Order: sequence, then C-alpha cells, then structure tokens
Amino acid sequence: MTKVGTTLLEPYILLFRYRKLLWDSVKNSLQARYAGSIFGLGWIVKGPLMLLGLYALIYAVVFRVRPVGLELADYILYIFAGLIPFIAFSQALSAGAVALSNDPGLLLNKVFPAELLPVREVLAAGTMIIAGGFLVIVYKLFLGGITWYWLLLPLILLLMAMTVVGMVWGLSLANLLIKDVQQMLTYIIILLLVASPIAYTPDMIPPSMQILIYANPLAYYVMSFQSILVLGQLPPIPIMIGDLLISLVWFHGMFAVFKSGKLVLTDNI
Repeated sequence: MTKVGTTLLEPYILLFRYRKLLWDSVKNSLQARYAGSIFGLGWIVKGPLMLLGLYALIYAVVFRVRPVGLELADYILYIFAGLIPFIAFSQALSAGAVALSNDPGLLLNKVFPAELLPVREVLAAGTMIIAGGFLVIVYKLFLGGITWYWLLLPLILLLMAMTVVGMVWGLSLANLLIKDVQQMLTYIIILLLVASPIAYTPDMIPPSMQILIYANPLAYYVMSFQSILVLGQLPPIPIMIGDLLISLVWFHGMFAVFKSGKLVLTDNI
C-alpha cells in the first residue's frame, strides 16, 4: 500500500482499533450527562420534542407558513427532520470544542488517544438523530410511506458524522490556543440555524440569497434527511455530491491538522 493510501486510511484504522474503548466512553459520557435528572436518557427524545412544539407553534400556527405541496402534518415532520440533525450538530460542536481544553493533559494520554475525545462527543450527540429519526420512521411506517431511499439514511448519517468530527477536531485544538472560540461558536451556531432550511424550503428563498444555504455545510445534511424521511424522494444529486465531498474534506483535512497540532501542543505542555 502506498504512503498516500496509508495516510488516508489512518483515521479509520484508529477509530476501528479503539472502537470498544470509544463505545464505552460514549456510554459513560451519556450516563454522566443525564445523571441525576428525572427523565434521564429520556431527554434525548423529550428535548427535541419540546423544541419541535415551539417551532411548530411559531411557524405553522402564528406565522401560518405552509410550503407548497406539504400538508400541516407533513410540514411539522419536515421541521422535525431538519431540527433533529441541527440539535445534534450544535451539541456536538459545543461539547467537542471544549473536550481538550477541559483537560489539556489528555493530549499526552497513550491509552485513550486525544483524537477520540472530540469523536466521543459527536457520537454521544448523534444518539439524538437516531432517536428522532426512529420516531419519524415509525410515523411514516404507520402511514405507509415506505421508500427504498430509506436505505441511504445510514450513509447520510455517516457522512454527517464525519463532517462534524472533522469540525470538532479543528475547534478543539483552536480552543486550546484561542479561548474566544467557545464564545464565537455560540453565534456561529445561531447563524447556521438561520441558514439551514429547517422551517422553510430552499425555493422559498430569493435566488440572490440562496448562497447562504449552500455555503452552510449543515444545510446539505438537513435537506438530505428531509428529502428521504418526509418527502420520500432522493435528495438532489448536487446535494448528495455535497454530502460526500464536504465529509471527506472536513474529516481528512482536520485529522491531519489535529495530528500535527497535537504534536506541537504536546511539546509545550
């Protein structure tokens, strides 16, 4: 195998080698996050449902927004299918960005490689997508809305996870050097929320402003989930190409950055 091929496979080999340790860490992280709460892990479903109720009230009842071709029930599902990946995305970025700064000494840990810490936060947040997506699938099954496009859902979920992992690798390192990253992240997440077609469809946006959507990496995955789960159709080919390219660029690019940055920072700890 060539050196380039080995380099490209390195992050996958790392995650596979430490898969059991990573899985145990995710379980411990989830248990610690909800320890002492009344609903416990039930917040994985309860939280998004509460936010969905607020969104549905504002857009469907107060503003009476209704995209062409969507009944009220489908529109609420459309919001839900976009809201769930956004919540998981925002939680992963917020928790992953401080994963290293909470304990910089973990950069020296040989038992649990530092690369796994941000990945742990992404996987923990990803449980929300699985739980929320399951609710939508059950509802669609009840209505008889089964399509073979559902087979693409695991792939879309994997590509989104790769994208977010890459982002978190970069943010966690940057936060060690620049403490403003954590504060800026709050406003970046709000900006991405507005620029993601969660409660509106892309064709509702003036053509001159649609660049805001397509410049947003999260929007590609939001539209993919909505297309498959709610609209029952294949996402547009440019969106699917975007899903793939964005994930590869962020995942491999930021892994290389993290690997190099970790060595530099370790020498200064």
